[in-house]
Amino acid sequence: MIRRNMLILAIAGAAASANAQNFGDILYTSNDRNGGQDTINLLDYSGLSSSTLVSFPAGPLSAQRLSGVAMGPTGEFYFNNSPFPTTDPSTASIIRVDNIFNPGLRTTSTFASSDPIQSVGGMAYDPLTNNLLFANNPGSENLSNRVEAILGIDLANPANISTVREQPPFGDPLPRDFAYTAVHPDRLRANNYYIGTADGGVDTNPNGNPSNPQAGLINRMVMNNPADPTDISYELLVDLSASVTGLSDSLSLVRGVASADNGNLYIAENDTRSLYEIELDGNGDYVSISKIADLDTLHSGTRFQPMGIIYNEFTGKLNYIEQNIDIASRDRRIVEINLDGSGHTVLLDNTEASSLYAVPAPSAFALLGLGGMAAARRRR
Repeated sequence: MIRRNMLILAIAGAAASANAQNFGDILYTSNDRNGGQDTINLLDYSGLSSSTLVSFPAGPLSAQRLSGVAMGPTGEFYFNNSPFPTTDPSTASIIRVDNIFNPGLRTTSTFASSDPIQSVGGMAYDPLTNNLLFANNPGSENLSNRVEAILGIDLANPANISTVREQPPFGDPLPRDFAYTAVHPDRLRANNYYIGTADGGVDTNPNGNPSNPQAGLINRMVMNNPADPTDISYELLVDLSASVTGLSDSLSLVRGVASADNGNLYIAENDTRSLYEIELDGNGDYVSISKIADLDTLHSGTRFQPMGIIYNEFTGKLNYIEQNIDIASRDRRIVEINLDGSGHTVLLDNTEASSLYAVPAPSAFALLGLGGMAAARRRR
């Protein structure tokens, strides 16, 4: 088993070196909120230096707003562009970048755009259905063609967009899905995804953001049918209300969910400015939730909000973005922390980072004909 793992690492490492990225490096998007260029960048983990891979024309958030990254089956990457405010017909789009680590072959194109794509909250590629899954959340904008749902785009035919999970009617009893935020793949369970919502829990948070008074939800979605992305199993994993979790606060502004190799989930929450671990059992069912890091304690006297959390499989640690909310510029930085909340380290300061993705991704092994071996290694 050790020899096989070494073979995988050696071959994948050679591919990574050829493309100027290595284990633990981080692909990240940036949004210049002062009208500058939005960019796609690579953070070199070994040297803690950053390089720009793709730049977009300068413009305000109403013209460009990058957030969310997903990798496709042939090594291509998808980035969401959701200008604000959301318009109807929509100006939102999903951008595709091929050969992202090879400047001589790199190409950038619009993969899909306009209604029903109105505001993309996060994405994941589903190999079973060959669909790019994403949360569509136009927020409070008054749109005649409003779509609040988990949508799927057929990679073989981008014009084929399915409503994978429609938001339930507003009058349904709580807890109920409201305001989808993202789609997060489960690292250990194929075709399983975690769907976050901004609201819908049974409790409100009296100390939270008035625009998001209810606790959020985390749901589990399982894709069942290669021929039909709407054939799913769907259930509530956990209502993040304090009366349900036993925490001192209801978690009403979750801004990122990450699945780790230990089978658990990690979430970043804005109102409490903290990171939490959700323990799951062997079947992926909810067991408990606990706080692993309080940013107010880590940064005495300065408030930082966490967002965009990911699990970096090559370092075995969490990466996330911290935003300083005590200064007008809202400076951001990319951070590393252990799964138990220790070892807080700033990897890149003074950045406009908006989303993170660890590269090379596990699916890169499939490009080398080693996908099954890598999957077997992860499931041990």
